[in-house]
Amino acid sequence: MRTVLVVLSLALWGAYPSAQRELLPSSTFQHVSVSAGPSAITVIPGGSVSLWVDVSPKPNIHVYAPGAKDFQAVALVVSPERGVTVGKISYPAGTPTAFPGIDARVPVYQKTFRITVPLTIARTSATGRTLNVAGAVNYQACDDRVCFPPASAAVNWTVKVEAGG
Repeated sequence: MRTVLVVLSLALWGAYPSAQRELLPSSTFQHVSVSAGPSAITVIPGGSVSLWVDVSPKPNIHVYAPGAKDFQAVALVVSPERGVTVGKISYPAGTPTAFPGIDARVPVYQKTFRITVPLTIARTSATGRTLNVAGAVNYQACDDRVCFPPASAAVNWTVKVEAGG
């Protein structure tokens, strides 16, 4: 069994106008593609920003959604810097799906889905500070015949603390 761990570095260039700012391409893992970003690249002290992760299962692959009993559901784990409070992580509803040999329908994702999480920045956070927030999307992918070993896709977000105007 092999667990795949790949780091997805997300670069945001605050010096460029927003029209020129680009995210690095999404990372493709063995069974899914993952991309991530923040709702804004700057935040004021005491302000909030939402982080998002898009997960796209490859064709004929599904990932278990939260609420899937007896299966490893997708989970976003966020490890913020000091001075950052992580809010409740939001997952879309999975599609209840029947599988051979299982009596109940199991919630899964078979198409691209977005996970979001709000962050609140401490009022005492220094302006000019760059916040680096690390995270990981833990998931188990399956096709119609087999479930693959659990995997993890590392993600990073960068947000700059700036004075309000």
